[in-house]
Amino acid sequence: MQASSFAVLDEAPLPGTLEAAPPAASNKLVALWQQWQALADDLMPLLLTPKSCPDFLGDITVIAGTVMSLVRQAPDIGIFHMVYPNPDKMHRYSVLHAMHTAMLLALVGQRKDWGDKRTASAVKAGLTMNLSITNLQIDLAMQHAPLSTAQREAIDTHPLTSWKMLQELGVRDEEWLIAVAQHHEQPDGKGYPQGLTELHQLADAIRTCDVFGAKISPRIGRTGMPTPRAAAEIFRQRSAGYFGATIIRELGLYPPGCLVELATGHQAVVVKRSCDPNAPDVVTLPGFERCRATQGSGRHIIGAAADQSWAERTSPDEILTNA
Repeated sequence: MQASSFAVLDEAPLPGTLEAAPPAASNKLVALWQQWQALADDLMPLLLTPKSCPDFLGDITVIAGTVMSLVRQAPDIGIFHMVYPNPDKMHRYSVLHAMHTAMLLALVGQRKDWGDKRTASAVKAGLTMNLSITNLQIDLAMQHAPLSTAQREAIDTHPLTSWKMLQELGVRDEEWLIAVAQHHEQPDGKGYPQGLTELHQLADAIRTCDVFGAKISPRIGRTGMPTPRAAAEIFRQRSAGYFGATIIRELGLYPPGCLVELATGHQAVVVKRSCDPNAPDVVTLPGFERCRATQGSGRHIIGAAADQSWAERTSPDEILTNA
């Protein structure tokens, strides 16, 4: 694994991350976006062919540490990477979904004061929760037909199959292993594969982050759900109430990467949260002008925009260069 993929700008890395010179970029925010892109590139072979990786445990630990460092340094860019409807999301669905779940868990760990050790266990569990069905998830994101019997069985058993794979790959962190094994269980006993009613806290957190990320991700035949709607649905889910509220507080009503409608009639992309969840910093389209969408400015947000095709015509570099 190449160190250059894991540079973290202007910050001493957490233990387990790799140091390297910052990438050449005209804008720091663009460089941070590129860090997340590079992280996904390096995560892909680990999740697609884990048994072929000479040091799977060491490499996944490095990636987890880098996720935590990037979130600690610039959480808005991590959220932007998750929310922005990047056209390649379907083709790398399982890898990006795992990385974004891990990013949300790093945010939750900060909010809950878990400390670096426990947060790292949660982040590693988020990265590897679907290890046994990584390839299948990519296929399903592009699949029109209903699930086959074999596909359904693989999905139903993947928490325990992934747990077993991790043990075979040398994982001995009990919190990491239990969180993966239980991440589809629910307190009401309606989860799977064991129908448990008493769950590990990290498993509860992973399930909520996993569901939120899945709701906003596109599939063949449908676009990702707008983030305010996904947040509302998560909040209404009784089984996700505790960590669902945490995610909503962290992301805000209009998180970075979200396309919104302004009172001016223009559309804008959210680039930074503020202390007022209704008034984030945005970059307008067209024009790429940055402003804060505050009430009384005439540029306040009237709602999220439903059309996600705008991302095919606008690059993250263009937006973040002006952020």
